[in-house]
Amino acid sequence: MREGVPTTDWDWIIYPEGLYDLLLRIKNDYPNYKKIYITENGMGYKDDFEDGFIDDAPRIDYMRQHLAWILKAIDGGVNVDGYFVWSLQDQFSWTNGYNKRYGLFYIDFETQKRYPKASAYWYKNVAETGLLMA
Repeated sequence: MREGVPTTDWDWIIYPEGLYDLLLRIKNDYPNYKKIYITENGMGYKDDFEDGFIDDAPRIDYMRQHLAWILKAIDGGVNVDGYFVWSLQDQFSWTNGYNKRYGLFYIDFETQKRYPKASAYWYKNVAETGLLMA
């Protein structure tokens, strides 16, 4: 790990500026590209389910930071035509089973009931307004 670089619960580095750097590199190294789509951007997190509410503020912060750097790349002339969150709902992982959650919707695996997380409401607001509020 690099000192001062934040990580997820699974020690994956969180470095949204790296996405910006990559987008500019694609623009500069491949001038004939048409459009770029960011797919499956997000993070696994140990969500706490309390009384039907899931406050996944770290996931919101992760997406907000990455979207801010994408917007900066767009301002720099990169043609980003789409952004997709890693997963709509929690899912089984081949590497860690159900130990961490990925999606914007929490699944109670025993009842199969779905609960929108705070990140689902935040992302809905971003999609409707275009504003990256915390």
